[in-house]
Amino acid sequence: MKLTLVTTPIGNLGDITENMRQAFVSCDLVLAEDTRVFRSLLSKLEIERSDLKVVSFNDHSQDRLKYFLDLIRSAQHPILVSDAGSPIISDPGHILVKELINEGGEVTSVAGPSAVTVALELSGMAPNPFCFYGFLPRKKGEISAKFQQAYQTNVTSLFFESPHRIHGTLEQLSQEFPEAQVSVCRELTKKFEECVRFKAQEFKTDLINAKGEFVLVVSWPKLEAGATASNEEFEKLAQNYLGKQTPKNLAKLLSKITNRKTQEIYQELTSK
Repeated sequence: MKLTLVTTPIGNLGDITENMRQAFVSCDLVLAEDTRVFRSLLSKLEIERSDLKVVSFNDHSQDRLKYFLDLIRSAQHPILVSDAGSPIISDPGHILVKELINEGGEVTSVAGPSAVTVALELSGMAPNPFCFYGFLPRKKGEISAKFQQAYQTNVTSLFFESPHRIHGTLEQLSQEFPEAQVSVCRELTKKFEECVRFKAQEFKTDLINAKGEFVLVVSWPKLEAGATASNEEFEKLAQNYLGKQTPKNLAKLLSKITNRKTQEIYQELTSK
């Protein structure tokens, strides 16, 4: 049992490689995030594969892994693709790959462009080390916790964010980490590619065009003295938050981490 992961262009068809094209020509089964998007890609590349079996594999397919493994097992040259980029990065492909490997299967990869590395290159920030966190959560308190987690690592951090949440996320970042250096990359490799760099406290809504797909790159301010904690009090606060994830418990935890007032943080978490 063998599966090939094929990374597709993230916006610019010129990024198609000969290896990608050959994979599309020679495969006999495609597991695609959206079958229509993949068929459209073949059409744009002028690859005629009306004979090709294309099956949808997305976030709603994870409870049917046995079915997809059986499909892979019965094919000669199966491939897995997402709508754009790697089928593993911020896509459900890794669950299928893990299960396939557990069953003794083989995985190969046809490499391609990545929004993560492109954004890191354009940001001008330290590339080594860096940490990619995928899509940010939706709730304000959970975003705060994710920012704090990234701040504690104190390395260049990258996040994906949607157009209808990008302004709110940047506003929250400007309040919680005004000294952070920020790079907002939009529509990477596409016609209207843009990279805006600024200090978090300088953010204004008219600075960022909230259209397209975004990668947020952050270089955090230096850790404050005493900002880290590993004593019993910190562990208790962390357990309290994990047991009951309320803004109050989160504020107490973040206060211990950042040496800021609990009430001040609580107001930020609950304000709209």
